[in-house]
Formats: sequence, structure tokens, C-alpha cells
Amino acid sequence: MNKNTKHLLHARPAHTILTNMKYTDAHCHIFAAPTDAEIAGQICNATTAADWEKLIQIANDRTHVCIGIHPWHIDGAPVGWDTRMREILTLNPQVMVGEIGIDKFHPNIEMQIELFTHQIEIAIEFGRPAHLHCVGAWDKVLRILKAHRPRIPIIAHAFGGNAEIMAALAEYNVYFSYKMQNGRISDTAQDAPADKILVESDCDAPENQLRALADATREIAKLRGCDVAELNEQINKNFSGVINYV
Repeated sequence: MNKNTKHLLHARPAHTILTNMKYTDAHCHIFAAPTDAEIAGQICNATTAADWEKLIQIANDRTHVCIGIHPWHIDGAPVGWDTRMREILTLNPQVMVGEIGIDKFHPNIEMQIELFTHQIEIAIEFGRPAHLHCVGAWDKVLRILKAHRPRIPIIAHAFGGNAEIMAALAEYNVYFSYKMQNGRISDTAQDAPADKILVESDCDAPENQLRALADATREIAKLRGCDVAELNEQINKNFSGVINYV
């Protein structure tokens, strides 16, 4: 556990997941309201411009939405996408920017960098949280962040970086969002600042959402040696800080 987190999360044996706990999902692709009463809030991310209007229609107090162009789908970016993004953000003050980023294992890295840079600039311009996809390209992402010095919350979705990357990101307002990957949680969840931890399902199907959140929360609590309910309460507080930023 990071020494800065001890005052927030006291070390106690991890509990089994309580059915009356409320969870928040920092990143999903479910284009519908939560089906489980235990899910207090979710953030639904677009991957293409074709998603944007659909997401605007489902936004409410429990479903918060992001518009963006995912690095896997940059080839489908329509002409004038940035003008349309600005229009939507102007008309919808609670809408965030995402899912955006850079992925080393997908083509057109230079175009990915260009679109990511432009989208992070728009997020900064409108003061909206941004939801980041980064795979094998932290050097590029950090270079862009250093150039722009954003103050907005940036959610590092499915964070898979190491401790060195986490330390570099600490200079910015970055939240570390975790999900179960190959049956485990990244070891960095042990030392992530308590006030910057989020959990996510990354689901596109609601039937898998609650279990994904419960499992991730339980496993992070095990890593940190803390009480599941206390951790969940802190995660929900962090989630509120993101959605209430604007």
C-alpha cells in the first residue's frame, strides 16, 4: 500500500462481496441503462463518431457518456468530426471525451497521434474529463501530456503500465482504472493513490457488468490488504469526482 493511502484505507481482512454494495463502472460500452440496482453509475464510451448520437440519447443521472474516436477506428473518422464534437460538447455540458488514445499494435501510429492530440486539445478546451486507451505507447502519450499540461481528469482505462509510468502520470490529474485481465488485477493497483483508483467492466453486455466490477474490487482489496467495503466507498467517491468535474 502506498504510504499516502493509509489514512484513507485501513488494513483489514478482505470481505466477500456484499450484495447490498453499490458499484460504479468507470468504463464500459453498454448503450443502455444499468440493469442491476447495485450499479450506482456507469461511464459509457464511444469508439466511433457513429456512436455519439446514440450515447447522448441514453445519458442520465446513472449513465454518463463520452464521445470520441478510438485509435482502432481512426480510418472511419468522418470529415468534420472535430466540428461535430465541439457542437455536441457545447450543447451537452456533462458529456466527456473518450475513448481516445494510441495503440502500438494497430496501424497508422502517426494518424493515431494526430487524432489523439486533437481530441485531448478539445477536452482541455472544454474542460472535460478524457478517457484514455494506451497500449505500448506510453512514451508517446506522456510526450503529448507534457506538451499540453492538462489539468482535466484523465482516466487511464484498463491501466497496464508499470510503476515507473504510474509515477510519470502522477504529475497530471490521472485516475487509474482497473479491470480483471486474464483472471487477475495489475500489481500497480497495490500502490496507486487511493483517491485515484477506479474500477471498470469494459463490458458491452449488461449481464457481465456487475460481476466484473465486484471481482475487480475484491481483488484490488486483496492486493492492498484493505476492507472491500471501504475500498468500494473510496472508488465511488473517486467516480463522483470525475463525473462532477464539469
